[in-house]
Amino acid sequence: MTIRPRSLREVALTGVAALVTILVSSTISDADLWGHLRFGADILRTWHLTAHDPYSFTSDIAWINHEWLSEVVLAAVYFPFGAIGLNLLKLGVIGGVAALMWRFAKRTGANWFSAVVFTALVVVSTYTRTQSLRPQLFSVLLFAGLVTLMDGVERGGRTPYLEVAGLFCLWANFHGGWIVGLGVLGLWSVFHPRRLPLLAVAAAATLINPYGVGLWKFLYSTVGLARPEISDWKPLFALPGAIIALELALPVLALLSVIKTRRVPEPAHLAMMAILAFSTYRVGRTDAFLQLTVAWSCAPAILDWSNRFESRSRPTGRLRSPRLLNGYVAAGILTAAALVSAFRISRLPIEGDWKPDPAAIPFLQQRVSHSRVLTWFDWGEYAIWHLSGSDVRVSMDGRRETVYSPRVIKDHFAFYGNATADAWRYPDTIGADDIWLPRRLPIVTVLESHGWHAVYTTDQSVVLSRSEGTPFAQTSRASFAFP
Repeated sequence: MTIRPRSLREVALTGVAALVTILVSSTISDADLWGHLRFGADILRTWHLTAHDPYSFTSDIAWINHEWLSEVVLAAVYFPFGAIGLNLLKLGVIGGVAALMWRFAKRTGANWFSAVVFTALVVVSTYTRTQSLRPQLFSVLLFAGLVTLMDGVERGGRTPYLEVAGLFCLWANFHGGWIVGLGVLGLWSVFHPRRLPLLAVAAAATLINPYGVGLWKFLYSTVGLARPEISDWKPLFALPGAIIALELALPVLALLSVIKTRRVPEPAHLAMMAILAFSTYRVGRTDAFLQLTVAWSCAPAILDWSNRFESRSRPTGRLRSPRLLNGYVAAGILTAAALVSAFRISRLPIEGDWKPDPAAIPFLQQRVSHSRVLTWFDWGEYAIWHLSGSDVRVSMDGRRETVYSPRVIKDHFAFYGNATADAWRYPDTIGADDIWLPRRLPIVTVLESHGWHAVYTTDQSVVLSRSEGTPFAQTSRASFAFP
């Protein structure tokens, strides 16, 4: 029997696809996931949004829940299907991005080899924003959809007014990333004024949300380039070296491809990439938008170069080999990938420096019912998920500007860092009954010297109370998964 050597490359590409599948099947629980599920469940139960926050005792502004639709989707999936459902939802979104990129590559003239490599590279390069179960996950898919629609216009297709309106209407209710999409669409339209009506339609569609123009005012007052305490908002080069290398892979390949093929993107695309590159340099969380724009803008060069490489490296002649060998190898690779991925999607590990102390929850549920607890920023929504049934309200959580004024946020971070001489007075100022903080914070020792008593202590966290009680101590850290 004879086979073409090209099938060996197809086996190799099957391996690439399998590795990417294994990679994207790994999900990290975000600190805000508990809150998203709780708030989504509330909306499903009451069928309305509330401007009054029932979960925090320091919230001092009306609640603009600009991610409400994402929370509804997450809750609707989680409660019947658990962690597996959430993981499958994430994989479905990533699969949607991959499908759009595959379709785009084929329309650009890519062969099978180039389409697989291109799609895999885009999926991996955007994984920094799709690894966690957060509303921004949907923004990546919606931006990919926007790129696809704009590409269709450039190819001479009809102007997709209805599709763009639907996309931005959904986006405005899923996640605040729509403002980046609208900016990219606007910049693209400026270079071709006949497309400006499309921008007007998109902008009008974003007003179809529970807050109307109030959503615009909220984003105008909160979106900025300076939130150094949040990892997503750190500048690109403040991120770990491995992440930086991943971020640069696609742009570097695109640059080399343009140089090699001399297929330079048109000015509108160069402008979009420049703006997004600057944004990503200042705020890492816009990186997925940059990656998708680079993939779209430089696809002709990348795929042309990849096609040439594949043609030159294609062996000639025929080799003798069992016909089923490559099929068995490919099947083995896919089976192994499926087993590993199935194991990964069955669980939702909680990892990272922000990880709360799970052993504290049973104690808090018994000790601090009907209490106002001053909480660590990263643990606020975890506490809301577990303690709201005990009528416990927190002082701070990851919603930040959606329920807290800049003053409340500033005062909390000053307290955490013991940044003022009288920082220990802050719990009394806001009327906290108990305090739950990481044990490592310097303010803990200060509080203990000013009348607060440790009623629960582990090597990870401490619960402080004005009233004395029998201290509960535990040194071992529990291992746990979501929820």
